Amino acid sequence: MAVAGSYRDDAQAMTSPAPARIAITGSSGLYGRSLVREIRRSLPAASILGIDCRAATEDEPDEFWQGDICNSRMADAIGGFRPDTVIHLAYAVQPGRDMRAMWAANVDGTRRLLDAAASHAARRVLVASSATVYGAWPDNPPRCDESTPVRPRPDYYYSEHKGHVERLVQEFAATFPEIAVSWTRPTIICGPGVKNFLSDIFLNMPVMFLPDGNDTPLQFVHRDDLARATLAILTASARGAFNVAPADVVTHRQIADLRGVAAVPMPFFLLAGMSRLWWTLRLPWFTTPPGLVSYSRYPWVMSSERLERELGFEFEYSSAESFRELLVREEETAGSHTA
Repeated sequence: MAVAGSYRDDAQAMTSPAPARIAITGSSGLYGRSLVREIRRSLPAASILGIDCRAATEDEPDEFWQGDICNSRMADAIGGFRPDTVIHLAYAVQPGRDMRAMWAANVDGTRRLLDAAASHAARRVLVASSATVYGAWPDNPPRCDESTPVRPRPDYYYSEHKGHVERLVQEFAATFPEIAVSWTRPTIICGPGVKNFLSDIFLNMPVMFLPDGNDTPLQFVHRDDLARATLAILTASARGAFNVAPADVVTHRQIADLRGVAAVPMPFFLLAGMSRLWWTLRLPWFTTPPGLVSYSRYPWVMSSERLERELGFEFEYSSAESFRELLVREEETAGSHTA
């Protein structure tokens, strides 16, 4: 799924007005709330429709439709709002055990959203994908760019579903060339308010395991940088895939040092077995799906050169600074428990 050609059509770029009516699915999530806040800052005249299963308690949109994106009335909500821009962030991130339900939310929900965007003549459509679509493989290049073939790991539902979502989006872009279709591939998202199974791994593990002794590098993107990058793509009516990750990396040993815990080498088969056992027995503290452990074994580092070169984007936070935001949250939580 390589991306070829210029990021936008020059004639369209000169005539296309800035986003003015923006519909966002998943508006109450971390990505969604960060984007609402950035739109308020950069496009104060824009109107925002939020679509989510729950209402946000901060950074609320102007209008809100509460419901599942698989609900048939979702398309009516979008039609009534008449958006020029549709942003699809809704996704079942937290691991579940009902794979049919996860597929329905992630893949079928995306299909419904794309149908609604086409039916109501949106000018721009942006869908959130993930860096995990590149897969964690021993033969990955030093830096994956947007021309690198995507190879989601089939043992991790999240990346596998994102791979299917990208295929839907590419088919949609080919069918509706008049719509500026783009998708982001963010790396691990950090920032104030992050609380999910990934942050639990980095904050709650008593040690950092090194699969087969590998000191695997990781990238972390601050939620504010991700929101700014997303809006930069939309305001430029850009097309295609965009990696979103700062250039620097943080290794497992560095994470252990920052947390003040040990980094312990462990054979991968033992680590994978422990992960499967923990998941099967529903043991406490961690809700990590077994397939995720593969992403700690091999690198899946990205280059965001396209975002920087074609849109002039600059990251305000490095991976190291973004990760430290998690540590600040952990320290604040610990302090509140002892106060």
